[in-house]
Amino acid sequence: MDSVYENSDFILSPVASGENCSRHNGNSTEEREREVTSPKWTKVLLIVLGFSLVFALGGLCALWVIYNHNLADFESLNEQHIMVSKTLAAQEINSRAMTKEFNDLTARYDTLRERLSFYDAQSCNLSVNGWLACRGKLYLFSSDKLNWRSSQDVCVSKGADLVTITSTSERDFLVSKINESHWIGLNDLDTEGRWVWVNNQTLNDTRVQFWGSTQPNNRRQYDPSGENCVALGDFNTTLDSWFDASCSILNKFICEREY
Repeated sequence: MDSVYENSDFILSPVASGENCSRHNGNSTEEREREVTSPKWTKVLLIVLGFSLVFALGGLCALWVIYNHNLADFESLNEQHIMVSKTLAAQEINSRAMTKEFNDLTARYDTLRERLSFYDAQSCNLSVNGWLACRGKLYLFSSDKLNWRSSQDVCVSKGADLVTITSTSERDFLVSKINESHWIGLNDLDTEGRWVWVNNQTLNDTRVQFWGSTQPNNRRQYDPSGENCVALGDFNTTLDSWFDASCSILNKFICEREY
């Protein structure tokens, strides 16, 4: 019996040895697979890292190109800014010089205008057979008071018309010679609202208007036909403006003819 058990032990030993060999072989296979798998992942990581570095390097190159381009634009703009600043500085100096020259010319003009006004005033005081001569025209200031149509008739009989005012200087001259309202040659007798001078010029032709406040108003309080004739000055001693009035009112008047 003992010999049998001994044989059995002997027989089991190879079996155990076979199991150990199988385990050893299994472990070796897993280790080999691990050894094979590990280099593959390393290669993948290296490839990804390589592409990342390439893209990063490409991005840096692109940024460098953009930077250089923007730097060139900045330097160009900076040069333009310097040039414009110099140009503006030069123009400012020229502007100051021109302003000074303009002020000097203005002062000289004002001086000459004062002298001319003085000589003009002296010349407009010349009397020619009862008429006042001024700037190539003769003016007659009546002492009688007549309605507008009769005033025009008197002027025509003297080879003249009621005055046509064509400038501020002429208006100022006439105002300086009167102290009450005077008829002038403006009316809208033919067409209401269309103001015409006795020489058939319109206000658009003469290009000056000196209406008083709220004038013309064509009131019909005293004359049902309205106010169709114009006087220089009103009855409140406002003498430098025009006022429409009833043509039947008695007023002094101003005649005008060429010198």
